Amino acid sequence: MPRSLLGKINRFDFGSIRSLISIVVFAFLFIGSPLWSLPTYEEVKSNYKPSDIQVFDRSGELVQRYRIQNVYRSEEWTDYSKLPKFLVESVVHAEDKRFFVHGGVDSNALVSSFLGNFTGSSLRGGSTITMQLVSLLDPELQPKEFKRRSIFQKLKQIQRAVELEETWTKEEIFTAYINLIYFRGELKGITSASKGLFRKSPNALTPNETYVLSALIRSPQSPIEKVVKRVCLLKKERDGVDDCVAISHLVRESLFRNLDYPQYPSFVPLFTKALLDFSKADGYLNSQVSSSLSLNFQRKVEEILKRNVKTLADKNVKDGAVIVIDNRTGQILVYVPNIGEESSVAKLDLIRSKRQVGSTLKPFVYAQNFQENKLNSDSILSDSPVGIPVYQGIYRPLNYDKSYKGNVTVRQSLASSLNIPAIRALSFLDINEFVSVLERLGITGLRYPEFYGPSLALGTADMTLLELTNAYRTLANAGVYSEFTFQPTKKSPSSRRVFSPAVSYMVSEILSDREARSLGFGWDNYLSTSYYTSVKTGTSQDMRDNWCIGYSEFYTVGVWVGNPTGAPMLDVSGITGAAPVWRETMDILHESLDSKLNPPAFENPTEKDFSLSKDRTIEKTKSTKILTPVNGSIFALDPDIPLGHQKILFTFSSYEVSYSYYLNDEKIGSAGGPYLWEPKKGEYRLQVKDKDGNVLSLSLFEVR
Repeated sequence: MPRSLLGKINRFDFGSIRSLISIVVFAFLFIGSPLWSLPTYEEVKSNYKPSDIQVFDRSGELVQRYRIQNVYRSEEWTDYSKLPKFLVESVVHAEDKRFFVHGGVDSNALVSSFLGNFTGSSLRGGSTITMQLVSLLDPELQPKEFKRRSIFQKLKQIQRAVELEETWTKEEIFTAYINLIYFRGELKGITSASKGLFRKSPNALTPNETYVLSALIRSPQSPIEKVVKRVCLLKKERDGVDDCVAISHLVRESLFRNLDYPQYPSFVPLFTKALLDFSKADGYLNSQVSSSLSLNFQRKVEEILKRNVKTLADKNVKDGAVIVIDNRTGQILVYVPNIGEESSVAKLDLIRSKRQVGSTLKPFVYAQNFQENKLNSDSILSDSPVGIPVYQGIYRPLNYDKSYKGNVTVRQSLASSLNIPAIRALSFLDINEFVSVLERLGITGLRYPEFYGPSLALGTADMTLLELTNAYRTLANAGVYSEFTFQPTKKSPSSRRVFSPAVSYMVSEILSDREARSLGFGWDNYLSTSYYTSVKTGTSQDMRDNWCIGYSEFYTVGVWVGNPTGAPMLDVSGITGAAPVWRETMDILHESLDSKLNPPAFENPTEKDFSLSKDRTIEKTKSTKILTPVNGSIFALDPDIPLGHQKILFTFSSYEVSYSYYLNDEKIGSAGGPYLWEPKKGEYRLQVKDKDGNVLSLSLFEVR
């Protein structure tokens, strides 16, 4: 500074300099400064956005913290009442000693700042906490990159600090300040700094830790040695103690710890990612989000999936996924996207990965045939070799077991998942219309119909477990489709009718028919529950994907097992792969809940007349009749077959574990299912009796 100018400044006393500065500021405020739209404290607080959202399950338990802002790391807004007193005192001592007594501008500090400006020093020393806060709130007050704040910016800053002090309390100013400033690296706000550096909430900070935080405010990115010096000086000024060895250790430990910010809890990161992806259309979510997830069921199903996948390791099954949707609301209760940490793709959501769905598409083929009155459950389809001309040549489909069953009913074809009848059923439909039906069921990304051809009936289209499970939920809801949701909602989801109630009931009843299913899967399998469920399995080409999807009165459960790489499994079917997971999941959902198949609510008399005339099973009642052997049958033993290898099958129309088979008045076994009897020459009287000994049905036959 020129000596002549310095001499002139020295002629003024300190009060005169303050007066001169006040005149300059006054002139700037009322002549050259535009008015500033002053925010309220509540506006600043409500506009504050943490870097993470907190996701709670349906019972209110915190299940996930999930980062959505990558520029900074911040936690929830911390109110003044939650700040320890010595933290406030430390920050005020380090940044603005007269904060609680000045009106936004500390004239003593400001004079020193202006004088320092003449010598090229920083203007920062004159900034009060209030002045720093208005700079955070108004981008116009931020200094240009690599430059100091200009004199005009400084004057604006003073003006706005004075205005803020007139409408905000000191506690509000300090609270906003401590929540908006950066402390170190990406740590923004007192809570993120406290958790990032010390792994604790602000109310648990020690005095020494508050000194570290206070020392970081002025220059957050300073080298560690400079930070140590500032903290040592602050502690000496505050406590009169010179203990730089302990301080140095604390600073180094805390600043290095910042490299690993704790993300806890993190129970359902991929569920949260899906929640966010499907919520983007609704705009920004609140920082605290209530979800539809049930953590109780989630943990149980995770264990079920992991355990079952491990048992399939020798079958080259490496991973799986499970989803549970509430039928009525569409709320997702369970979302297990893979087997977790043991998965080779732990960060990949297999619930939203598109894969060939195999036979799980067949119910919709038959449903559309029912809808168009082209088939009913008693219609006969031929399960015999067929060659279908396609543009690549001749398409010759086979059943899973490579056998043929001859003429079969639609009921048997669907329940036992026969391939050739399903392809014949698809041929009755306009394939363009069928693809449109799939789209109305919420299936996205389908190709043009000609791309699939007749193989579409066998599920050669790629779909996600999420979409396919929700499509099955349409059948559970009497043919009405509605979107799934990741959040609890009081309003009913938007919906559209895809199938009539009668059609949905027909399909559901067939998929619950244990007897019809036995043709393809036998009697004892994981699909037969003690409560009502409708279920279908599927396996994609080359055994790459294995599915089991089904519903009860209340829930729809979808399961996929296989390999994320697409590698084929070894000798795994829907019954041995995904079905055990599906069954166990259904069982825990119905531990204290019964389930039944409710008759449809017909929308008009015509629909009811059609359903009853076309499908007798719609109002099927329990019958008590021996089906085989038919009364009056005569069997002949084959001399070329060893006696131990010849059997006669006893079947009954309505199996119950309390019923029993009696042959010539001797009890031979339970009538809870079919019974194989080794024949001997003679005349026989077969009876089925209930637990009270009442005869329910009689059949006479002879063996020669």
